[in-house]
Amino acid sequence: MSGFSRRSFLLGLCGAGLLAGCNFPTAMYFLMPEAKEPAEYKRLASDDKKKEVRVVLWTYSALDMRTEFIQADRLLTDMLARYIHKMTEENQEKLTVVSPRKVEDYKNTHPEWKSLRLEEVGHYFKADYVVQLEIDQLSLYEPNAHEQLYSGRTHILVSVVDVKNLDESPHPTEFTDRYPTEARAIDALDMPPMVFRQKFLDHVAKRLSYFFVNHQKRERVMVMDD
Repeated sequence: MSGFSRRSFLLGLCGAGLLAGCNFPTAMYFLMPEAKEPAEYKRLASDDKKKEVRVVLWTYSALDMRTEFIQADRLLTDMLARYIHKMTEENQEKLTVVSPRKVEDYKNTHPEWKSLRLEEVGHYFKADYVVQLEIDQLSLYEPNAHEQLYSGRTHILVSVVDVKNLDESPHPTEFTDRYPTEARAIDALDMPPMVFRQKFLDHVAKRLSYFFVNHQKRERVMVMDD
């Protein structure tokens, strides 16, 4: 289709949208391709779309977990792995996240795993990057509300080691988030704790994926409005 024909086609669609009650900026928003926002911390995929990148997610909690957060670090890792896989596929990038189950099996057979250098972990799994998530805050409830209101909060220290080029590893950064993102809480009578936990961790995993993958602006707006 020529440039003139394409413009005519788009203008025709916009005209139809205006007649249907859709304003021009909104129509153009949905018709025009969106530029993607860059990864907020360290993009894991290669600029060379033919090059496959291999990544290990190395997650642990420094907290004494409450009952509702037992194995929450594993659940968060699984969710994050799925989001990274989905988004890099949509970007047509070759990126493999090592199975979180294999990583947990490795930890179970290496009692000293917390003291291992991340590059050692990377070499073992033949990975290009090791992403470490150190969870030092995780809560479901609004402070001082006697567990009557849900307001998920987390603080995670995030670091990435470039296994083959250690000097190019970025400095660690912090991830802080809350759910719901607006300044409001959810009545604890509205849903069981485990249901809210699932929603909260899913929100955190999706938001974390933006640290590592180029993403659509519209996606970010949606997750921030969850």
